[in-house]
Amino acid sequence: MKKLHIMMVLILTLAITGLSSQALDKNAPYISLETLSDKYDLLHESDGITGREIFTGNGTKIIVCAGMMTVLVNDNLLVLEDYAKTINGQISIAPGDLAKIEKQISEHQTTYGKKEWGIRKVVIDPGHGGNFKGAQGTNGILEKEINLCVAKKLKLLLQANGIKVVLTRERDTHLSPNLNEDLNCRVAIANKEQPDLFISIHCNWAKQSSANGFEIYYCNEKPLPSYCVKKTNPGELDSSTKKIISYALREEFLQESLDFSREVQRIFDQLPTNNRGIHTADFRVIKKTECPAILVEVDFISNQTMCKRLSSDSYQCEIAQKLAKSVLNYQERLIATQGFAK
Repeated sequence: MKKLHIMMVLILTLAITGLSSQALDKNAPYISLETLSDKYDLLHESDGITGREIFTGNGTKIIVCAGMMTVLVNDNLLVLEDYAKTINGQISIAPGDLAKIEKQISEHQTTYGKKEWGIRKVVIDPGHGGNFKGAQGTNGILEKEINLCVAKKLKLLLQANGIKVVLTRERDTHLSPNLNEDLNCRVAIANKEQPDLFISIHCNWAKQSSANGFEIYYCNEKPLPSYCVKKTNPGELDSSTKKIISYALREEFLQESLDFSREVQRIFDQLPTNNRGIHTADFRVIKKTECPAILVEVDFISNQTMCKRLSSDSYQCEIAQKLAKSVLNYQERLIATQGFAK
């Protein structure tokens, strides 16, 4: 899914850097892309960080930027005859280029919905493990045990739906005797696998024994993706271009993390417990992962009633089913938009 988008962004940038400014025809008439927006019912958004103008709707996505001679229409890279310009505050291109884009949109919409896009791989992180026991429940059960049980059940459900699943741990073990290194190992697994989603599963604890409910966390300060700023041969991307690409990818990961969090919240709201909302946090496993990532606190094991439920195989299955349903629902949305977030 996102791997193709990343590849196309890189190709887009390389194509731009190799074009000559002599191709610009300053006298050519230009037409605003808003004409396509109106015709095909596309939503127009401007990305202030990268300068991109993005048009989305009906499974179509167009990305263009003033000063560029390429435009990305879904997964097709088009080389324009003239540079895109901002005229009277609107992104505009030459008539011949507009015709090229419209042809791509028309051809795409005739096959819209036939291609399948979505979640191909998920990394599930059962929190804690081994020396790191996590919280202890009122009945003596350990958080690490519940996390692993739910993760394994979720793995089976997702695999049954054709999704590849990688667990950061398959048994009661830590990944390093050092806590910081243990967390780094979980991040390293995710970044190596480059999944479409990363889900870290945890149980909560509070001094107030009455506290109950689920919480969902995502990080809104994810770092620049390291694998997107490596040297490329032939042709080294300049530092400014690499930073723009990385910022664009980071913003995409953040949006997808939030979108998925909302889907989990919607489905988890069916559980017999409180909805404590979606929050942002700097937890390392969701901050350092170079993909859409969330951490779910399924409930409080400091609450006697909830601890008893969390200790039961049936309720662990219910939580796993809700998580799987959230992933599959989100996948349906990605299929409908051909892999693009909102």
